[in-house]
Amino acid sequence: MLELRSLTKVFGRTVAVNDLSTACKECELLVIFGPAGAGKTTTLRLIAGILKPTSGEVYFNGQPLKDIPPEGRNMSMAFENYVLYSHLSVYGNLAFPLRARRYPDEEIQRLVQRMAGILQISEMLDRRPGFLSGGQRQRVALGRALIREADVYLLDEPISHLDAKLRHHMRGELKAICAEKEATVIHVTTDYREAMALADRVVVLNKGRLMQLGTPGDIFQRPANDFVAGFVGDPPMSFMEVEYVEEDGQPVFRIAESEIRLPATPRVRAHIKEKGLPDAFRLGARAADVTVSPSADENHNVPGEVYVTEMLGHRSLLTARLGENLVQVVTPPEETFEVRDTVWLDLSQDNLHVFADGLAIAHPQPKGN
Repeated sequence: MLELRSLTKVFGRTVAVNDLSTACKECELLVIFGPAGAGKTTTLRLIAGILKPTSGEVYFNGQPLKDIPPEGRNMSMAFENYVLYSHLSVYGNLAFPLRARRYPDEEIQRLVQRMAGILQISEMLDRRPGFLSGGQRQRVALGRALIREADVYLLDEPISHLDAKLRHHMRGELKAICAEKEATVIHVTTDYREAMALADRVVVLNKGRLMQLGTPGDIFQRPANDFVAGFVGDPPMSFMEVEYVEEDGQPVFRIAESEIRLPATPRVRAHIKEKGLPDAFRLGARAADVTVSPSADENHNVPGEVYVTEMLGHRSLLTARLGENLVQVVTPPEETFEVRDTVWLDLSQDNLHVFADGLAIAHPQPKGN
């Protein structure tokens, strides 16, 4: 439905969007996810027609949008910086796009009241934006974007300024609204939980480049590279710098600055046979995939030293030092460890991701398979 073909935008010497090609399907909620400065907002503005691409093109239903101005694209956008009409009340701001399209007054009132209820701003309809908090203004801006019918909704971090409890509530409401409207939505965020909770598919950007496109499960379980692996997840994936060596005829990884050895997987051996040794290997471990024990056993055979522990309510987070590397492990809250204790971790091909020169070459098998 909506397609970006080799889209590039350059500001002076800064390449904000770099040869980006991707697509959003009809009735899909596509999340553009990445760190600050990744080119997410610039991409939205190129789609909306607010900015013109340096090269490349945006297509809608197979037709280029190059010569169509923003007002002719039937796209509705919620800006991160709100852009509300200061002289209008909250009611007036919500009603504005409906009045511009000559909706009947009764229909305007019904839609405004309904949207205000969803956004929990019904008691604020008579106020002007200057008397609202940042989070309240953000909800008004989101409501104004969603209240009218549009071919595509472009949402630029629409709930980023809300407190944690309200943000959690609004994630569910936003997804429900989009499903009810059978809307095509492109949603920008820097929040991992928001991306995973909302998206049908996720576009991961970094420095204007596409890092990966896939379902939330794809990017979490099978990250394409170590950037995606390290950026997606809470806590983020732990990495270990390793050296590939052969000892007694067996290929192993030696963890940097330690005597710890981990077996290399058949997939790694096949990669080396096909392409040769890379400049760098890294192993990645998700905190929830690793377990820890106070003593060694058949599975827990990699020693580490407790660096720090964090109590997070329903779970604890233990960070262990392995040589010069730090590995995080989720533990039950009732298990206690002291700093500098020796602990034993289960690290094997069953729970490790392998990266060669930054690209993923092996992933763990999903549990249950």
